[in-house]
Parts: sequence; C-alpha cells; structure tokens
Amino acid sequence: MKIEMKIPAEFPQFEDKKVLIVATGAQDADIYLASNGILDKVVYFRIPRRRYSDKEGFFSSRTKIGKRGMGIASGADREYPKEAAIQDFLNRLEAELKTTSKKEKISYVCLFSPDYMMKMVKSVFPADLRDKVKISITGNFSQHRPIELLEKINLKVKRLI
Repeated sequence: MKIEMKIPAEFPQFEDKKVLIVATGAQDADIYLASNGILDKVVYFRIPRRRYSDKEGFFSSRTKIGKRGMGIASGADREYPKEAAIQDFLNRLEAELKTTSKKEKISYVCLFSPDYMMKMVKSVFPADLRDKVKISITGNFSQHRPIELLEKINLKVKRLI
C-alpha cells in the first residue's frame, strides 16, 4: 500500500533528508517516509484480536456467596491474551522496520506511540534506527491523517528551535 502526498508548505519539507514517521497503536501501525516535500505511506498493518473457537478455555467453579448461599460460576476465556497480541504486533513491527531500514537510508525517526507502548516499540527498532529517534510523541496516532502527524512534528520542531 503506497500512498503519496505533497507536504503543505507550512510544514517541514525534509529537504535532502529521509525521515521515517512511525505511528502506532496497540495493534496497528502506519509507517511513512518523508523526503523533499513528499510524504509516502509505505506500510500499514493491523494485528487482529484472536478469539478462541468453540469452548476452548471454558471453566466452571463453585463459589460460596455469603454465609449460606452457593453459586456456580462459569465462563470462557475466549479472548486471546493481551500480552500475546502485543507481542505479535511488536514482531510484525520489527520485521517491517527492518525491511524499511534496509531499503532506505533514514536520516532520523519521528515516533508516535501510546505511553505504555513507547518503550516496547523503541526496543524493536533495528539498532541503526534506534539511535535516530529524534522526536517521540505519546498518544495513539495510528490511523490519524498524515496532516495531523505533520502538525505535531511541526510543533515539536518549533519548540526545539
């Protein structure tokens, strides 16, 4: 999925640089490459939540309610554990970042990720990209319009100047 757009003049144009913009959520990511006034969406992926089929993970137990009552609780843990879903996401992100870093010579990286995911996301960056993360913005910005990401980058760049 390659989508290309011209970067409006009021935003950084990334002249003679290739800037990787990575926007993640907990299960999805958008990866853009910005250079010389053009923004390319090079990758989008989403890891779907897995659910158990049928009665896998079904349980039942007796419980005591108050002094006299007895109850039977039952249910099924039909959702895929959140930690496993996050690990699947991180594995896919790592693979996509490795592929992109091999194809392109990246000048620096702008990373958008939820606060609780930021450390984990940075840990799967290839070593050559990890040192190039210059702008980190916390929040869930996956599936946001590219212009919103550029606005956030622009604000951060103005504060740095």
